[in-house]
Amino acid sequence: MIEVQVAGAGAGKTHGLSKKVAERLQKLEIPKKIFALTYTNKAKEKIETELLKQIGYEPENIYIETVHSFFLNEIIFPFSGYILGDIYRKASILYLGNKVRYKASKIKALKDKGEIHVEKVYSVAKQIIDKQNPKNISKANKTRVDRVLAILTECIDSIFVDEVQDLDSDALRVFEILGSNAILVYMIGDPKQAIKWSHDFNNFIKKHKCDKSEHFTFLKVNNLTRRVPNEILFLSNRFCYEDQQQQSLSEITGSVSYIESNHDEFDRILQMHINSDSIVCIDKKQGKYLTGDSYKYCFPASIEEKIIEAEPIKDKKLIVKAAFNEFISDAHKRQKQAVNKFVKRFGIKLDKKEFAQMYELCETQKNTIAQYKISSIDAVKGIEADCCVIVLTPNTYKYLIQKDIDENHRFNKEWNKLYVALTRSMRELIIVVDHSLFKEESLIEVRRSIEGLGVKRF
Repeated sequence: MIEVQVAGAGAGKTHGLSKKVAERLQKLEIPKKIFALTYTNKAKEKIETELLKQIGYEPENIYIETVHSFFLNEIIFPFSGYILGDIYRKASILYLGNKVRYKASKIKALKDKGEIHVEKVYSVAKQIIDKQNPKNISKANKTRVDRVLAILTECIDSIFVDEVQDLDSDALRVFEILGSNAILVYMIGDPKQAIKWSHDFNNFIKKHKCDKSEHFTFLKVNNLTRRVPNEILFLSNRFCYEDQQQQSLSEITGSVSYIESNHDEFDRILQMHINSDSIVCIDKKQGKYLTGDSYKYCFPASIEEKIIEAEPIKDKKLIVKAAFNEFISDAHKRQKQAVNKFVKRFGIKLDKKEFAQMYELCETQKNTIAQYKISSIDAVKGIEADCCVIVLTPNTYKYLIQKDIDENHRFNKEWNKLYVALTRSMRELIIVVDHSLFKEESLIEVRRSIEGLGVKRF
């Protein structure tokens, strides 16, 4: 059985999922495993906190994990050798770059060492339990898949998946298969907040509604928001599907305004919000605005591997990211000292080529100078604050006023990004129009269009 719940921003998705888990625990007669899954470690912590509030203790048969961890520990590590003939012992977060040939060769090299790259986790998990996979075309392999599904069904009672819009079609197919094999699967998410795979969850819903699949139950859409006040909803609702327009339960009187960079107090006001608990975001690095994920460079693959080997801790992704941020911070000062400090910090040896690569990495940072360090819209997903400040770029401005946006560009990645940004605030929304990001002759039209939406000037 698969239950699908669509719920908009601020609808209390994590609270609702945790309540469902608690209810299932009470009904459970046989102590099988119950999984509560989400996309990121940060979201996982939210579920842990909420479940502890509702249950009051930590039951041994409830497992709170990321979707990646679940696929690795319950499907890929135990069964990849049996079904695919590929034995994986651990996962790698090694940076692969953007070159297709290099990525493929690196993924193969990892596979030969018994490592699966995180980018392949969803697709490999699907290959293992999907009898429609070409590798499972033989009768013998279909029988093996049935055995795997029987084992999983014997061990797992139910799976509750939060923020399901962050999954791709392969991951959604895995949960479809599990839910069609006597495991209760409850999915909750908001297709309007799907950024990475902007159409996969919505297509998944449409397909199974159209097919009237017997294993699926589609619950009534939850269009209530406890977060966003009515004074902001008039903007965010413009980015909703017709049947997903939200209604506010908030008793707070909200406000929406815009501020231009020629305002006498612009720098003070912006810095005040950056240094406070406000959310300040932009769609991507632009002009004098730098985001935490702006760096287009990272450690070369061989150096990243050495860092991982030198730091045998569970969260390898975290240690590599921390090492990179620390190195970049030092690289803005003196290159030689930055490289030497890095080598000493991890106790690793670099060859001549790797030293040259590190110095080249230092060079890339010389021109990375920003007046304001803020967040990307991707990074603030799942976060809320009293005040949200959105720095408009020509791209987000086009979507905000919905000018020249044809049907093919509605509900795409950029559209959904703006919906996410518009629904972070619990009280005040400020839109920034920085003149340096727009052509001077277009500013009059920008001002007129924003005010035409009912947004007042700061």
